[in-house]
Amino acid sequence: MVSDTTLTESRLATLTAEELRAQGYEVEQEVLLDFLPGFRADVVARKEGQTRVIEVKYRSSLTANPIMSELSRVVNAKPGWSFELHLVGEPERREPPAGAKPFDAESIHRRVKEAEKARDAGLSDAAFLLAWSAAEAILRELVAAEGVAIERITTAAYVLDYAVYQGVISRDDYNYLTDMMTYRNALVHGFDIDDFDSETMTAGLTQAIKNLMSSDEWASRRSD
Repeated sequence: MVSDTTLTESRLATLTAEELRAQGYEVEQEVLLDFLPGFRADVVARKEGQTRVIEVKYRSSLTANPIMSELSRVVNAKPGWSFELHLVGEPERREPPAGAKPFDAESIHRRVKEAEKARDAGLSDAAFLLAWSAAEAILRELVAAEGVAIERITTAAYVLDYAVYQGVISRDDYNYLTDMMTYRNALVHGFDIDDFDSETMTAGLTQAIKNLMSSDEWASRRSD
């Protein structure tokens, strides 16, 4: 089993390219731009007379790419062209506390039940965070089934990116969980959210977890 593998920029660029193709774009990767000699764009997408030049980068790699600002200026100056910089969430690579280990299947089931009990007791914000912890745990388990262990504490975005890249969740699941992650991030960092119906969203999130638990990928993981 590969230990703590990093999701590379090139892999995420490929995901971006696949999503754009599904939207009807003509897409190329690693494209030499004749107006910027020696530079290869991660993704170039064309549709209806518009051309999008997309770079997919970790934040930490931007300092090593001073050409980004020049690329943005030159591309945006061309009629019908636009530049986009997609920043990638990186693993925090923090060591877990001594004795910490990922939830097993029983713990995930228990967290879902605890989330439902907390919701029924009127503790809907707490219920949502309990449900999220179960969601992230099952994603780690599904990714591990593909031979990649995410052993260190990482960002939720990193786990989601790796799960969709490995194909253990659908793009629709990815988009839904990414939306839920934004609410999770706001709650844990001390923000109130005007449009956050935590009771309804907890119900939706727990159902999403149950759906993942009934998937073929999860059944395969449990039978190993």
